[in-house]
Amino acid sequence: MILHHIQTSAMTDDALTTCLRYMHPTDSVLLSSDAVNCLLQTQWQQALTDVKLFVLQDDVVARGLVDRLMIIFANNTTSSFDIIDYSQFVEQSLLHDKVITW
Repeated sequence: MILHHIQTSAMTDDALTTCLRYMHPTDSVLLSSDAVNCLLQTQWQQALTDVKLFVLQDDVVARGLVDRLMIIFANNTTSSFDIIDYSQFVEQSLLHDKVITW
């Protein structure tokens, strides 16, 4: 069980695309930094539907996306995500067998 940590924008980098291609169904994805912006796009919401997904709270707040992501989460029955803080990030790192940063 791997925690895939994606930090780069899906618009400028293929890290998320590559990660989704190779990940196992028991793996999880953590979006941080510019990667959180992908949740605003329908194509990525759909691509992440069956993925255990975490989003780093500080990066959502820094980009002013809290309200928009809450609306998306409330209206979208196909995908969900957990907004976590740094201590929960550490906890997830310990719960998974390894962490891969993309």
